[in-house]
Amino acid sequence: MATAALSGHNFARIITSQLLEPQTGSSLASLAANGSNDVVEPTTMDELMQAVTSLDSEIQSTKAQVYKKLLANYSAFSESFVYSLELKDKINGLLERADDMTSQTMDPEAWRCTGLRQTVMSALVDHHEISYKVQENNAILEGLSHFSRVEDILLQYESCMDAGKILQAGHCIQQASKELSQAPNAGVSSSRITKSLTEQCTRMTEAIDQMLDELVSNSIHITHSNQDSVCSFSLTLTYNIKVPPLSMPRSGSGSTPSTIRWHELIRALTLLDVAREKLRPLQKALIRHLLQPLIQYHRDAVLQIDRSADYVASHGSSISLSTRPGQGTGGTDGLFENIRRVFEYIQRDIFLQGYVSAEFNADEFSSDTEILTHFIGRNIAKEACAMISKHYLSTIVPSDVQGLKKFGSIASTATQFEDSLVSMGFLTDADRELRDFVENIEIHYTNNKRDTLLKIGRAVIMNEDFKTIQVKDLDKDDDLAANDDGWGHISDLDTELKDSSVSIKSKQLVDMVISTLKEAGSLSEVGSPHLYQATRSLIDLFRALMPVHHARTLTNVPALTMLFYNDCMYIARELEKVPARMEDSIPGMEDVQYDDVIPALKALAKKWLGVQVRKQQDELMESIDEAGGFQDSSLENNYAACERSMKQVVLVFRHLGKAWKLLDGAVRRVIKELEKLTDISEKESHKLARICSVLFECEDQFDSAGPFVERVKGDAYNDEDPIHYFVPSWEKFQQLTDVLELSFAEIMTRFRAGQLHMFEEQELSNLVCALFADTPLRQHNLQEIEQGHPMPLPRG
Repeated sequence: MATAALSGHNFARIITSQLLEPQTGSSLASLAANGSNDVVEPTTMDELMQAVTSLDSEIQSTKAQVYKKLLANYSAFSESFVYSLELKDKINGLLERADDMTSQTMDPEAWRCTGLRQTVMSALVDHHEISYKVQENNAILEGLSHFSRVEDILLQYESCMDAGKILQAGHCIQQASKELSQAPNAGVSSSRITKSLTEQCTRMTEAIDQMLDELVSNSIHITHSNQDSVCSFSLTLTYNIKVPPLSMPRSGSGSTPSTIRWHELIRALTLLDVAREKLRPLQKALIRHLLQPLIQYHRDAVLQIDRSADYVASHGSSISLSTRPGQGTGGTDGLFENIRRVFEYIQRDIFLQGYVSAEFNADEFSSDTEILTHFIGRNIAKEACAMISKHYLSTIVPSDVQGLKKFGSIASTATQFEDSLVSMGFLTDADRELRDFVENIEIHYTNNKRDTLLKIGRAVIMNEDFKTIQVKDLDKDDDLAANDDGWGHISDLDTELKDSSVSIKSKQLVDMVISTLKEAGSLSEVGSPHLYQATRSLIDLFRALMPVHHARTLTNVPALTMLFYNDCMYIARELEKVPARMEDSIPGMEDVQYDDVIPALKALAKKWLGVQVRKQQDELMESIDEAGGFQDSSLENNYAACERSMKQVVLVFRHLGKAWKLLDGAVRRVIKELEKLTDISEKESHKLARICSVLFECEDQFDSAGPFVERVKGDAYNDEDPIHYFVPSWEKFQQLTDVLELSFAEIMTRFRAGQLHMFEEQELSNLVCALFADTPLRQHNLQEIEQGHPMPLPRG
């Protein structure tokens, strides 16, 4: 025992070391380890002897303590002495076995011979295999327990289906699905049994969903017909609902009940969260085939409701609608009363609100009613209010101010009806569409007026009739036109149209603007600005539509281009008068002005006039080209061509009225062509003068233009002919015409008087050379002309 004195702890370390390093040569390699699984250094003999010595010391100390105890407890020792001897023998036997195992462990040959390593390793392998099988068996037991719970739930489902308990059956499906999604381990989750049970749950869910569809179909019966204004609708609700046979085979001895009650179906639909889906056809039918015809044909609508006061004893209820011309309730009150009755039917007979019965707890069922009211009833109510706004209220928006004042009773009825829907829970304060409509009736009124105004205005603008009227005839009854100081002088001469003509359509548009503004003055500050904006929209429509719809006409007919010019200027002039016409300001607006519209109208007029002027200018230049540069005008054919050219200028100018630049351009071109002539005979000069005199017919277009020039020039105005202001080259053209027929002496008299100052010296010299033969007198006069013009005489 002394040679192999090892503690049990060190002995275990030796065994562990050998198991971890079976190929190590030293049997004491792991004695220094501290019980961990780390690789340890081999133990030396000194360390081993130190351990033995320490063990002996511990034994001696223990013996001393034992002796001490024995002396103190001699009587107890004597009583257990025999038992101690027996224990001693057993301990000695155990120590001998330990010595034997120690020697075998420390001897490599003995280790291999006795097979202790193989025994330990085999035991460990067996232990591992047994542990795995135990874990596997535990997993199988958990899986079987899991599948057993699922199977119990599915059996309960079948039992509920047999008993017709649709709601409980649905709960079973939900519970089974939840169990299958919470498998105890991955093996159970991926097993074929789980897959099979999941598929079975899916089929059962489809079966109960199909049964709910059939139950809803068996409980709701709808017929409808909608042809023009003749409508019929009938909804019958059966409270004792026939349960269809199950389509999926199952075990169980029970039989499906023949019927279930309506409230049971409602409860199943709401608690399974499929009420909105299953009752959507009912919702659509009530909106489309009951409420919409009731609102559209309310004057001929007859609504009938058949119900029982006792749900328990009732077998069902019904509601029907038919249109009978002349037999409907008619009127606003009748319409809203019928719609209110529809919602009372929905609340009481479909949602079962307010029923108290032994068959179900009314308080418990109230939550289902709230769900139906919120998700289904609210949609129906919002659609109904939208249809009332669209198909009824919007159609009776007043067309005049007096009707607008009488609209208050209709507004009151509509808001009271909406209040009842709110009190029943079908709407919230945020859903008050009818209240918003009636509170903004002035806006709807002005919108209608705007639409009507634009519709009529569009018809006027697109009309191909361009009948005209004299502006002076329009102004004779206009106090503002009679007294210019009443609204201020017009600064833009283009808007002075006293002797011009405008189209009837421009007068119609102006009248529409003025009447609309006057009506705006009788509204509140909420609606009046909208009517003002409507007049602006009318003018914008004129500016946008006229150049597009009448583009070809305005391009090809110069007279209509000028008429369009006059129309734009006339409308602009009348808009400038608006502030003076408005005796009282429009509510909600400080100023009623068209400061941005007026310039746009004038710009549009000048744009199209410019287009036509350029076109006619080109045509006039081509016409003047046909005169052949006024060469040989003494010849009859050439004279006719030149005269025809000048008449064309007059014709175009008369068509374009105020296209003064056109006349000025034509005159400049004639002057230029005449100045190019190098040899003009006496006969030819008279012919040329006659040709030029054709253009004098244009002077009558300026007969009324004097006041315009006076306003522009102010104190500088000296009663000059207005044509000289608008056609700067006219005076030169007149003098040129005279020069063609004057004698040489008369020409020089005018030159010396400064009356020919508009001609350059070279221009005048060329004319003299073309008109008169080369003589000493011509040479003398040319020298005088070349010295420059004298100071022109002041115009008297």
